[in-house]
Amino acid sequence: MITDKTLSCLDNLTHNKSDLSQFLVFLIKMEVDAIELSEQMHKLLSPLPEYPAYTRPGEKKRLQGLDDALCGDYLHTFAEAKKSFGDDIEFCPTNGFHCATALAAEWVMSGGKNVASSFGGIGGFAATEELVMILRMNGLRKADKTYDFFPEMAKLFCKITGQDIRQNKPIIGERIFHVESGVHVDGILKQPERYEPFPPEIVGQRRKIVLGKQSGTASIRAKLSELNVQCAEEHIPHILEQVKAKALAKNGAITEREFAEIVKECLA
Repeated sequence: MITDKTLSCLDNLTHNKSDLSQFLVFLIKMEVDAIELSEQMHKLLSPLPEYPAYTRPGEKKRLQGLDDALCGDYLHTFAEAKKSFGDDIEFCPTNGFHCATALAAEWVMSGGKNVASSFGGIGGFAATEELVMILRMNGLRKADKTYDFFPEMAKLFCKITGQDIRQNKPIIGERIFHVESGVHVDGILKQPERYEPFPPEIVGQRRKIVLGKQSGTASIRAKLSELNVQCAEEHIPHILEQVKAKALAKNGAITEREFAEIVKECLA
């Protein structure tokens, strides 16, 4: 059972009821098992949408202080915790050792019944979106459940919190399915399941081929196909050479417009 703590972590922020209400709708859509609301949030968002389990801080017996458990025999530690506090204890790892999500997932996969987390890991907790996907991939959540609303949810989260989300943050980072390396691109186009833990569409994203100094011929072919540009094979090495030169000169990736200009010049 996953209890999401996100809204109870927002008491000290300036509140916009409309934004928070929409975020609550997203949490319900995620199908977390319970949503924790502080007294302040409960009053602000009332009347609440119908949902089977709203909880309040302190309502459950909560286990914290095991942030370094992965450094030792964590399965034994978990077993002792369950023996001492009972199966109904709720594990709430924090990110002091940068592994809160891993701890939360291991707790559930080792038989722990209850775990607490927050969207984006706000408040220093395990990230709900990461935990949900880990459990889904391990057969502990609905296998056919999709989260194509995650990009919109993440955008709203940034608006509410005033925080940016790292572009490489698992699950909700904007660039997690961007690929540049030539060998990587060639492999991912042939067997994406060997390179991606799940199809991008499940979390509302799409794969994007990025052209830069590490690109190879497979990247050029893929981008040409993506842009529906016909090009003889003999021109590809020269196009690749120009792409790499442009990327080195600007010390960054090539935009689609710049790529189109390079192709036009090479085919002239």
